[in-house]
Amino acid sequence: MKKIINIFGILILSATFANAKWWIFGKSKDDITIKYLTINSVSADESAGKITLFKEMLQDGKILIKGKASGAGQIGYVKISIDGKNTWQDAKFSEDGAFEYSFNAEQGKKYNLYIEITNTAGKTNKVDETAKEIIISNERINEKVKETLDSIFDAYNNENTAKFMSYVSDNFAGDRDFLELAIKKDFNALSDIKLRYSINNIASGSGKVFVSLTYNRMVFVNKTGTSNTDNGITEMVFEMKDDKLKLYSMKKPLLFGLSDADNVATGETIGSGAGLVLTNTGEIGGSYETVTINQCATGGYNVIKYSFNIGFVACDTSGGGSDIWFYNFTSPDKIGYSSAMHKEVNKSLSSVTEQEAKDLSGYVSLGNVDPAVIGKTYLFYINNEFWGIEPISLPFATYGGTLKVSFKVKKF
Repeated sequence: MKKIINIFGILILSATFANAKWWIFGKSKDDITIKYLTINSVSADESAGKITLFKEMLQDGKILIKGKASGAGQIGYVKISIDGKNTWQDAKFSEDGAFEYSFNAEQGKKYNLYIEITNTAGKTNKVDETAKEIIISNERINEKVKETLDSIFDAYNNENTAKFMSYVSDNFAGDRDFLELAIKKDFNALSDIKLRYSINNIASGSGKVFVSLTYNRMVFVNKTGTSNTDNGITEMVFEMKDDKLKLYSMKKPLLFGLSDADNVATGETIGSGAGLVLTNTGEIGGSYETVTINQCATGGYNVIKYSFNIGFVACDTSGGGSDIWFYNFTSPDKIGYSSAMHKEVNKSLSSVTEQEAKDLSGYVSLGNVDPAVIGKTYLFYINNEFWGIEPISLPFATYGGTLKVSFKVKKF
């Protein structure tokens, strides 16, 4: 009986410590802040204390709050209040500080949002600084935004500078003159521009209209004679003037003014990369290297051997002594590897973020990328390093033929 009582006492103590795990290790010196916060994919940082969401844009009638805590160490809990701290609900979170919470929204209702984050050392963020009033509006703003975006995209696709700039606010948050010069450079360097979009969400606050959109882009680069594609999510902000929407700011990845992001973009869309970048020499660039290998002799089951830190290694009948190798003994084209792991991303290398590359979920150890496809990015984790490859052209010959390959490569 005494043994049972002791066990019961241990269980009670264990439960107590489990519930109080955020303070048993002592106090933390680090302040907890929210690195980013989005409400239905729209950044909440720019909308001041109020944000208006539009009922017609709510997917399944829900509001989704996502964010990430910074300086917190390991998270103990994240709680959300939507009624001014009267009641609290647990949010989903991970140890790295990322969290999310969703709820069904009612038209015409106001929600007073607060977020409380506590780490395992007992430190809590400044809850009152997270206050945000969310209003659900029945106003139909989608058509007005779509009409404006259609006009801007049409002007850009048709390389009409004057028409494009007529939709840019005089108060453009970047430099308006630099934007005009940058899009002129776009038109000089690129042709056959095909830029399409779909709207993810629309919100308003502080007299601005915030738009999150998904884009798909293909351009022909005049200097290199090649086509480049990318896709992703980006954000734009508009202001209303004379009942018309005018472009107020853009975030990376930029859709317009690719040659001067520093003077054109205001911030970066969370979870997205830089997108396409236009270099001073009129080429699509970025922080990657373009590699072309034409050194694989004819005859035999040869492979092109490549080391990420060294470059081209050799062309022989095995992949030994290299990180990866390209080959095409029989169709289709393949990328082989032995001591690495890899995963595939259906976007251009320039659009892949460091966070995506270093997220180990999805990496596999199969020994082959089979088949390797132009237009995709292949990420490799090898020797505690992360690398990405986007094929431009692949080995085109089978047994007995010459192998050639061209690709973009980047270290994350």
